[in-house]
Amino acid sequence: MSAHIAIIDDDRVSSSMLEKLLSEKGYRVVKAFDGEKGMKLVREERPRLVICDMLLPKIHGADLCRKIKDDPELKETMVVLITAVYKGATSRIDIKSYGADNYFEKPINTKELLGWVEKNVPPEPEPARPGQKPKENKIDIESLNVDDVVNQLKNLVDDNPGRKK
Repeated sequence: MSAHIAIIDDDRVSSSMLEKLLSEKGYRVVKAFDGEKGMKLVREERPRLVICDMLLPKIHGADLCRKIKDDPELKETMVVLITAVYKGATSRIDIKSYGADNYFEKPINTKELLGWVEKNVPPEPEPARPGQKPKENKIDIESLNVDDVVNQLKNLVDDNPGRKK
């Protein structure tokens, strides 16, 4: 079974938050933390969608998108570029020129991203195993803003007086 979604982002907290968001909606997620490993992952796993940060070590996110779209075996793979740096209408046009299927600015509106993903890459249901209980969502992850959660986590760590530095 191929991976449904690949997340390629060197920010491990952001990629973990996106992984949690998508996993709880039924997607199987694989991750890489630089462009070179991301390209290898895409070739091996053949995800239906790649969510890729623009500023990556080793291969820039836009170049990675172009490599995916130019590869005859991967060209049908959807690519969403995410960025905290390249913003505005001009950037949106530039990013589309790399062949990206969509683009989201950070901080990511998770509800908007999830809506786009569910519309374009519906999750494939996993077969139920005998005796398996359905997963319960304990938090409303659709309303989470990844950057807000990251900042809250950083504040918790900074406020912990017993933390070793």
